[in-house]
Amino acid sequence: MSGFIPITLESREGIGKEKSGQLRAAGYLPAVFYGPDYKDGMPVRFQAKSLLPHLRKSHWETLRLDVTLPDGKQEMALLRDLQRDSISDEVLHLDLYQLVRDRKVRVAVPVRVINREGCPGIKAGGVFELLHRVVEMEVLPREIPDDIVIDAASLDKGKGFRVRECALPESAEVLLGPEDFVALISEPRAEEEEEAEATAGSMDVEVVQKGKKDKDGAA
Repeated sequence: MSGFIPITLESREGIGKEKSGQLRAAGYLPAVFYGPDYKDGMPVRFQAKSLLPHLRKSHWETLRLDVTLPDGKQEMALLRDLQRDSISDEVLHLDLYQLVRDRKVRVAVPVRVINREGCPGIKAGGVFELLHRVVEMEVLPREIPDDIVIDAASLDKGKGFRVRECALPESAEVLLGPEDFVALISEPRAEEEEEAEATAGSMDVEVVQKGKKDKDGAA
């Protein structure tokens, strides 16, 4: 797990596209800070350079923040929503959710696969299937993982990687079942499709032959 990213929040006056655009032009990002102790939400702004580099290289839903509020109070936070421009991909607005130290929070943790190409199942002609790109869990704030690593080095064809085999934080309660597969090595789909087509073709021939026999018999 990486550390928490320090962010200093400032009060934000005014809302709307025009005001938000002015903030971004000045190097700030508009946001709302809310949570168990801040149910009404607090409009804030912070310097874009303090967070944007982390957004570019990380799964934003697991980014943890050490937040300094406008009144100087310290809080932990998690990104709960991130709005981007559909054309430019520019970050437009963020929702920051307060984390409480001893209270679990639900988060979607990305799955990262290593040693995929070298695994026995791939060498034997199998197809690697990632069934869950993220794994949802409830976990304490200080134990939120950056990702869940699947080492495919020993996976053979027909084998998979189950939830119970994942390295998880001690406090984590995963919403999937322990026997659920996160990834597996399956047979190539092309072979399955060829078999299905061959079976369908055989059935068509049987139907045609049956129809011909029925017609000849009637004649």
